[in-house]
Amino acid sequence: MRLMRSAHIVVVGDSDKSIMLAERLRRMAVARVTAVADLVEARGLCRGGGAHACIVVWDDCAPGEAPPPVADAPSCGKDVPFLMMVPVVTPYVRKIARRDGYMAALPANIAPRMLYRRIGAALQGCRNGKGGTRRRRPASIGRKLRPGGAGFPTWATPLPLYSDKPTLH
Repeated sequence: MRLMRSAHIVVVGDSDKSIMLAERLRRMAVARVTAVADLVEARGLCRGGGAHACIVVWDDCAPGEAPPPVADAPSCGKDVPFLMMVPVVTPYVRKIARRDGYMAALPANIAPRMLYRRIGAALQGCRNGKGGTRRRRPASIGRKLRPGGAGFPTWATPLPLYSDKPTLH
């Protein structure tokens, strides 16, 4: 994938898992991988425009539990996708990740091929302008429109409360 060969990915974490993840990314032909110890350094790199993606590794939380409440994404902008890596991904962890500004939650034991694809999808989504945004309902949903003549919709008339026919029992 062309995006991955020219990407700069920041790995946040001060454990052995984050160092191993940075080495895995280097072997995957990612152009530049930077490992930082805390979120303050990651904020500086991501807000400065020097990074294309950021992976935050949380290994101190127990399996099935959410990361600590200070796990906010370094910057919740649309230009840099943030991925959270936890020991076990549950629906609750996904919900917390979305609430805190992360694009996705990844399991720590993810296969290299799937990791490559997830990062590529995150980079592609941000390039298209879809990264970090929530889906919005189209304005036409909720209105009662019926197809009309000559390409113009007509408003649906409400059904009468009482009809002329008697109810049969």
